Amino acid sequence: MKDTDFLDSYFLYCRLQKNLDAKTLKAYQIDLRQFEDYLAERNNDPCREVIEKYIELLVTRYKISTVRRKCAAIKAYYHYLMYQEIITENPFSKIEIRLHQENLLPRTIEPHVLELLFDAAYKTLSAAPNQARFFSSLRDVAVLELLFACGVRVSELCHLSCEQVDLVERTVLVMGKGDKERLLYLSSLPVLRVLHDYIILRRKYWPAAAFFFVNRDGNRLTEQSVRLIINKYAALAGQNGHYTPHMFRHSFATYLWDNCGDIYAVKNILGHSCIQTTERYVHAGLQRQKTVLDAFHPRDKLKVSYDMPFEKVSFEAESSPSADALAGSSLTPETPLITRHKTDQP
Repeated sequence: MKDTDFLDSYFLYCRLQKNLDAKTLKAYQIDLRQFEDYLAERNNDPCREVIEKYIELLVTRYKISTVRRKCAAIKAYYHYLMYQEIITENPFSKIEIRLHQENLLPRTIEPHVLELLFDAAYKTLSAAPNQARFFSSLRDVAVLELLFACGVRVSELCHLSCEQVDLVERTVLVMGKGDKERLLYLSSLPVLRVLHDYIILRRKYWPAAAFFFVNRDGNRLTEQSVRLIINKYAALAGQNGHYTPHMFRHSFATYLWDNCGDIYAVKNILGHSCIQTTERYVHAGLQRQKTVLDAFHPRDKLKVSYDMPFEKVSFEAESSPSADALAGSSLTPETPLITRHKTDQP
């Protein structure tokens, strides 16, 4: 049996038994075929030294997050080969991978920018010159509203069917990664109104379409089309920044966490498999807290300040005097009790 045959059987195992989604499976295929090509070019067997050199090469070419994913794919593959008794020793078993990655905070869209984007979309809708343009503009508004209302991934949004959106129960049934279902509640009345009107027109124009969001040909709205929709209204709103569908998800999660403080509720809504992924929004919330407090802390509004003249502060003392020292000193009421170390000078 050739190595390519092992890979093909592993990919089939990932799809049928591990139930990996198409995007993850494609990433695994790219990562493992890249590793196989590396071995073939050098005519090497996958021993510990070879794998370590391969990881060193990856570090020079890719971001740490990408290197980790590629290593995880290789490690999972060799675990499968051991499980199937195709190999008797796992070359990954004695390899320690320590890749330190900067903890990047999720990129969010500021609330005032979100308001400008939505305002531009609604103005375009109200100015639509004909029914066809009105329908496409209404669909755009519904896309933006649902992205921010539920924090869904763009792939989840684009693959929604009509049966998954229930306005009577005010729910959206989302198929997440690994075909995991989660039921999301629609709490906002403006979102419900937009979706209601979109459904009415969609039934009129495309009653037999399989997907909830469709393009002008009645086919599934693609992920790239959603990105273009966001860019369109960002430009109309006069915003030159780069905005993506995932930034709507990050914004939803960050602002929800800021308001509710329930990390497990945010985790379940987003469909994260582990709490560590959701904890990024805690850090993002703390960063936002710093920004808000620096700008709006009520203490700064009080017209009382410390204005001790620096010439009255002793810069010579290396430590604060003890109580006994003060008791035996000739300290007068005019002598400052505050001292500042030389190293602390502003």
